Amino acid sequence: MKPAQALRRPLAVTLFLLMLASAAASRQLRGITVSGEAFVSPKPWRHPPSFSIPQTLHSLSARPASNRYQQHQSPVTLPAFDHATVRAFFSCRASDHGTSSHVHSARGSGATDRPHVYSPKLRLTTVLSILFWLLSMFPYMHHSRGGIHRFQKLRYAGLLSFALGLPTLVPKVYRALLVRRKVDSSCMMLGASIGAVALGDYAEAAAVSSLFAVSEVLEGRASSKSEEALSAVARDLGPGTARLLDDDGEGELETRVPADTVAVGSAVSVPVGEKVPCDGIIVAGATTFDESTITGESRPVRRSSGESIPGGAVNSGPARIVMSTTAPSGESTVARLSRLVEDSKRNRSQTETTVDRLAALCAPPVFIAALLMCTIPWRFGPTAGRRWSRKGLVAMVAACPCPLVISTPVTYVAGLTNAARSGIIMKGGAVLEALAKVKSVALDKTGTLTEGNFALRHLKLMDNVKRKDTLEHLALIESPSSHPLATALVEAARNEGAIVPKDVVVKNHTILDGEGVVASIGDKIVHSGNTRLFQRLGLFEALPEKDKELADKWAAAGETVGFMSIGDHGIVCSYSVADSVRPEAKDVIHQLHDLGIDVYMITGDRKEAAVTIGSQVDLASGKVYSGLLPEEKLDVIEMKKAASKASGGNVLMCGDGVNDAPALALADVGVAMGGGAALAMETSDVTLTGQDLNKLLYSIKLGKRAVRIIVQNFAFSLAAKAIVVGLAAVGVHSLWVAIASDVGTMLIVTTNGLRLLPSARQNQ
Repeated sequence: MKPAQALRRPLAVTLFLLMLASAAASRQLRGITVSGEAFVSPKPWRHPPSFSIPQTLHSLSARPASNRYQQHQSPVTLPAFDHATVRAFFSCRASDHGTSSHVHSARGSGATDRPHVYSPKLRLTTVLSILFWLLSMFPYMHHSRGGIHRFQKLRYAGLLSFALGLPTLVPKVYRALLVRRKVDSSCMMLGASIGAVALGDYAEAAAVSSLFAVSEVLEGRASSKSEEALSAVARDLGPGTARLLDDDGEGELETRVPADTVAVGSAVSVPVGEKVPCDGIIVAGATTFDESTITGESRPVRRSSGESIPGGAVNSGPARIVMSTTAPSGESTVARLSRLVEDSKRNRSQTETTVDRLAALCAPPVFIAALLMCTIPWRFGPTAGRRWSRKGLVAMVAACPCPLVISTPVTYVAGLTNAARSGIIMKGGAVLEALAKVKSVALDKTGTLTEGNFALRHLKLMDNVKRKDTLEHLALIESPSSHPLATALVEAARNEGAIVPKDVVVKNHTILDGEGVVASIGDKIVHSGNTRLFQRLGLFEALPEKDKELADKWAAAGETVGFMSIGDHGIVCSYSVADSVRPEAKDVIHQLHDLGIDVYMITGDRKEAAVTIGSQVDLASGKVYSGLLPEEKLDVIEMKKAASKASGGNVLMCGDGVNDAPALALADVGVAMGGGAALAMETSDVTLTGQDLNKLLYSIKLGKRAVRIIVQNFAFSLAAKAIVVGLAAVGVHSLWVAIASDVGTMLIVTTNGLRLLPSARQNQ
């Protein structure tokens, strides 16, 4: 029989099955719209979110920054965020086994496309496909026993198995070839299946289609597990409703409203067991709050009337409180964290991008080469044709980069979920990758190495200056500032009974970066700040020598020294405030050194105070950079980046203040302490939701672990591919071996990546 005649019937059967598969897939593909590279499914969510998130690129300084991430600025409601997290996760995962071009993008049109890779229908067809595949193998199992003729007809069960896999394969091939005009692994799998059917090897065709379906289920399971973990993080961040009180809190009537509709200044009731919907101030009642979701503090914190409370905290009892909201839901602490978590799924790492590009570049030539191997040798006879066709089909399957492509996003999403559950919000897998390369860490002093809880230690008045008037002026000029030092001065004035007259107006209050503050109080200009400010004003030189020596003594003890001047009177007082070093700071620095990381302190404080704090955490004086303005901090970061560039290392900056924001943006990795300024949180790559420096250490270790797992997955995947190619070269060219190797490798690398998901103990 001629080769053409031998192939006629299998090809006819294959074409008929393809027609059936296309008809079955038409319902799934109906209504699809294409915009650029985005593939948008019309299938709605169960509860479709109705919000849009305009994206803006923040520019914090004229200096070029190495990390710039897109920020969402409009409010994001928490019910919608639960959907946005899942949708954003699937916008970065490789659900079609092969290239980044299959990404279902929700950007642009705002449509939602929930993948069906773990649907019950897919699982059912996968089970049936495997059963028919096993039936098709009976003739081969009984060949040695002389029973091949008895089970001969069971060979055709392989065609049923192949047909059951077509509704999964055909839509993917349609999108790849006709929508994106690219060849991916689904094209290779379909080509290998059709080739096996054409050769009459129905069992091998069934092996390709059924095991490909198994890989889809495995990938869907991995994605589903990560999705559930991310959704749990979203649910923990805050409530969807608020109990709004009538008559500004004077009445008892409560109305449940969506949290994002609560206006600033509204009176809201928070009963025991419920979450605070927005940032606010308690106006009635006293109770304890569980703020672990926001700050990571496991112990309940007691708060009473007049104290602020962040959105997302849980009223642990024993009493209901009434609060006045100070920020809309979309601008609260919990909403900022929500946006940071959402952003983390949109920023793909360099490794993911590189792997996808390599897969996209390698797939077409391999596919074409395999087609040539399956066609040209037939000119030299059926024996050569069948032998080389089998080799070509094995090459198609072996060249599929499924394990390589899926292992990276699964590992990074698992790592991001682990970090979020630990109170560490990262802006994408790129940050995990950058953390793994950190070789230098620059730490701010105030609020980072220290607790940021200042207390007034000394207040030295100049001659003929009244203490009461001085404290009143300090309270007036410092109260608009959120700096911890200003808070300490205002608190000290309040504790000493300083009363600020209501008729006094503070005008033109201005924060002088790295120096202090200035304002007009009455008809006088008042300055409060550090030595640098008064040296610039020319007032420090007039200070008596004994007062200068006293200030030096305070600074040598590790205290922060400041002065205040009023009008033409010059400096009227000097003061010092002290902060305590974080108890974990010394141990964290030692562990960073053990990882081979250099640690530095950069601060705007005086050298004496900075060196004293440095000595308490075992930082040598050469590792302390003091007296720095915000722009001078940038110079230090640039210097460290230039020094680390030769070794391929990254520079990490950790701070919490507004003046740290430019340095956080310039560093390779910017880390903001969660209790700091909102601007620092928005411009950083990592936000620590609390005041524990151990989280900084954990984030670096997590990044190193994620990259280590990816390297393991790469090595194992490439080794498995090499073994299959080697077996084919020596004559063992079985599709069963190739597809089993592909699916087995995917199972192993996916399971390995999922090890980064938080454990049950960590979730508690």
